[in-house]
Amino acid sequence: MIEISKEKFNSLTEKEKKYFRIMNAQSGVLFITAEPGVAKSAILRAIATKLGWNYFDIRLSMVDEIDVGLFPFRKDIEYNDGGIDSVTKTISLMSYAIPEWAYRANQTPTIIHFEELNRAPLAVRNAALQILLERAIGTDFHFNDNVFMVSSGNLGEEDGTDVEEFDRALNNRLIHVSHVLTCPEWIENFATENVHPVVVNFLKSNEQYFLHSADEKLSTEQPAYATPRSWTFLSDYIIKNYGMESSINDWVDDMREVSASYVGNGSSTAFIRYLNDSLRFGVNDLLDRYDEIEDMLVATGRDKKSELLNALKSKNLNNLTDKQKGNLKKFILILSKDEAVSFLLKFLDDNYKYMKVNDNDNDLLEDFLSDSRFEIFYDAILEHVPKIEE
Repeated sequence: MIEISKEKFNSLTEKEKKYFRIMNAQSGVLFITAEPGVAKSAILRAIATKLGWNYFDIRLSMVDEIDVGLFPFRKDIEYNDGGIDSVTKTISLMSYAIPEWAYRANQTPTIIHFEELNRAPLAVRNAALQILLERAIGTDFHFNDNVFMVSSGNLGEEDGTDVEEFDRALNNRLIHVSHVLTCPEWIENFATENVHPVVVNFLKSNEQYFLHSADEKLSTEQPAYATPRSWTFLSDYIIKNYGMESSINDWVDDMREVSASYVGNGSSTAFIRYLNDSLRFGVNDLLDRYDEIEDMLVATGRDKKSELLNALKSKNLNNLTDKQKGNLKKFILILSKDEAVSFLLKFLDDNYKYMKVNDNDNDLLEDFLSDSRFEIFYDAILEHVPKIEE
């Protein structure tokens, strides 16, 4: 079996480790099911990338059986029938041509992902199943132990796809895992590095638009809907045309035109509303001119306040001016109690770590702890502090 360093293995997320362990056993076939667009391929590709392996993605609904190792060819061999009047003859045998991807997989550690197993034509599915279950193509070619295999499929009626039901014998050979991707997982493991920060901040504050609702009506006029994949596509549009560091002003007009084509009407409407609100004021406005925009801040909805909180949580607050410190405290005092406590807990934790690393006091932390207006939050904060046993 392939030896994997502890460092590489620990670079995997917990979900990636789970999938890898099943593949690594090479007993039974991991079969991941989920609706389209929720990063089935992405998580398997991420495993291969982190381990430094090859990754082959074979979408079975879009290939022929010859692409999966059932391309016949004739080869001539010398044959002796071994009889009394033994005669050597030249005979023709039918065999299977080995696809290039199969040959390449045997040369180096590789993950082979057979996508849409339950949507593939019967001949293609049977060819793929021989590989998955027998780890072979025909009778002569066998996959080495450095090849790891996984299959995936869709849900059928539940996600609006046409799928074939497997019989009990086949189901018993598959390791069935229902794949779910939450918004925080997507942000932590992918979006923070690869998706435009405005899209990330919107979804942090509006998780209900991360994945389309089962109740959302799709139509032939507007068949698009929100998934991690479609949000990534929309972000790619922004990044490729305007850059990762671009501001909302650069592309908001484009979003009014094209965002529904990526994520559907409902998610697009919410995203445009968020962009319009963000253009009115952002976190720097909050810190630098709170008194001018206080009425708008008080009147704004929870979504916008959450977006500002997320932006504050990712900002270094240790170098604020006295005016900015005062404005930050004013903003926290207009939040709901649960929002304020959540922010203060994060703030206290971050600043405790800051003081340990920098070995000095923190005036902002002292400001918060000594401000009598914040006493209303103390009891709620203490509920989250572990009690020290006497």
